[in-house]
Amino acid sequence: MPWTWRSPTTSTDPCPACGARDATCGGSPLTEDPLHVVLPGTHPLGGRPVLNLAGLADEPWVLGCLKTEGYLRCYAEQAGFSPDVRGSTTDYFFARSLVAAGVGVSLIPTVALTPALPGVRAVPLDAPTPARHIGAAVLRRPARPEVTTLIEALRQHAEATAPPGHRPQPAARADPPRP
Repeated sequence: MPWTWRSPTTSTDPCPACGARDATCGGSPLTEDPLHVVLPGTHPLGGRPVLNLAGLADEPWVLGCLKTEGYLRCYAEQAGFSPDVRGSTTDYFFARSLVAAGVGVSLIPTVALTPALPGVRAVPLDAPTPARHIGAAVLRRPARPEVTTLIEALRQHAEATAPPGHRPQPAARADPPRP
């Protein structure tokens, strides 16, 4: 099952599939899903091709989910500010609706930018670009051809169906042997 497999600051987080912090499971990367700043359609920065997060330091923010909050706070700290959060939800579509209503701006993954919503504009961020890393959790066992085949099929599907802005991950061994 696809899952977000690491945070923007560390790769030692517990396995998202089972919570293990040891070598019982691992991940096989599939794609990256860059986050965009979603602005009200009339926002003065909405016409720019790319934005710098530091340039949004004085904006009120709307959170689309807890994981996105982690990305926002991490990257905002790197940009030298603490976001002024005015609203929070667990639904990206509703977060975009709050942006359209003028509550604030939001950080939304590319995959959650459809369907289109009138009254908002999504603008990519320049480096360092926040991105969700999507992969598949696998148990570390001796090589299993069916797991390798499934992971490769998921990777090919991710590449074939990736919307603009997604970065497919290079092939990696899906089922590393136990040490």
